[in-house]
Amino acid sequence: MKIPPACVGTASLTIIKTDWRNMISDDLHIEVGQQQLVTRDAVREPSLFKLASGDLLLSFHIQPDVHFAHRKCLRLRKGETTWQPEPQRAHREQAMGQAKDGIVIAPDIYTFERQPGQYIGSFFRSDDGGNTFTGPHESVLHMDRVKATRCPTEAHFSPEDHPQRHFYQPLPEYYEPIAQNASPMQGPIFWRYLLEKDGRWLATAECQWHGDRSKRTTLVESFNAGKIWRYVSTIACEHHSPGDGICEPVMLRLNDDSLLCVLRRGGKLPMGQTRSTDDGKTWSPIELLQGHGVDPDLCLMSKNILACTYGRPGRFIMFSTDGTGKQWSYHTPIGDWKGSSYMSIAQIAPDKLLLVYDSSEGSRDPALCSIGSTILTVKRKA
Repeated sequence: MKIPPACVGTASLTIIKTDWRNMISDDLHIEVGQQQLVTRDAVREPSLFKLASGDLLLSFHIQPDVHFAHRKCLRLRKGETTWQPEPQRAHREQAMGQAKDGIVIAPDIYTFERQPGQYIGSFFRSDDGGNTFTGPHESVLHMDRVKATRCPTEAHFSPEDHPQRHFYQPLPEYYEPIAQNASPMQGPIFWRYLLEKDGRWLATAECQWHGDRSKRTTLVESFNAGKIWRYVSTIACEHHSPGDGICEPVMLRLNDDSLLCVLRRGGKLPMGQTRSTDDGKTWSPIELLQGHGVDPDLCLMSKNILACTYGRPGRFIMFSTDGTGKQWSYHTPIGDWKGSSYMSIAQIAPDKLLLVYDSSEGSRDPALCSIGSTILTVKRKA
């Protein structure tokens, strides 16, 4: 497979001054490639999803970090080198999954309270492996005890001179029919990957319950491809968390059929991880990792090497050489420049990962922001 240079030019970035281009260890040889500019029509928070066909879907904010930030999507078809625009789907598509039969589910991450314990959302569906999508379709999430929060209106916005003012915007038009069918109370949000096995879909949802001081991450399931979701278990919760709480989860099914979930606990704080060996009914106590930061991403490579991105400060990737996440090593710097430090990865060849990142040049001006990529070569030593 020809590895995509990802298209438009080379981004200008400040790289950590360390010898990271060829990192040779006892087990792995890791090589980080040159940075390539993907698009300047983006602001932050890139997410990659690889379809079974080999196509890559890349979504990203086209607005700064605001409530209900709008996202768009590009597609890189297998064997091609240029990212192409995708038809608009959800307003904020930041979660996706594909079943073995080819069905792809792409929910908008937000839900709205219809009544206590019942939350209405939307999703797009593909029955042809992700080539085309229909939607939005209504979804219903059942979860008790959720502390719903009112979507901010202009009456709730901070004053113009307040440092938090830029986080607020009126409810986007996409959500108006959903809120009218439910209420302006915001419920749990979906994040990252949806998993499917034998017709049972699993997704992570972050929220607060009544009595929680910060966010928790929960597991929900669907037996009808995203139309109805029901609460299964709490993946992790720290009632006295020093940061944001437990949020921004990424969950994968490993080769031993266990579920591994890595989670954000706050920028500059250690990430946490937990695992389930009973298909999500129960989870192990949260384990703190050496990696610090936000929005981790996981990729289980074909040679049973598990990769995990993390950052803030900086941008890094680490590896579990036995594919379990029980031991992480080879903490490899990617670079350090202004941006959200959100990253995403996907395997594009047996020994290669495509990693995407954002850069803001220290500004909230979209004209100074971009999404870039680099290719990592990860090989086992003979």
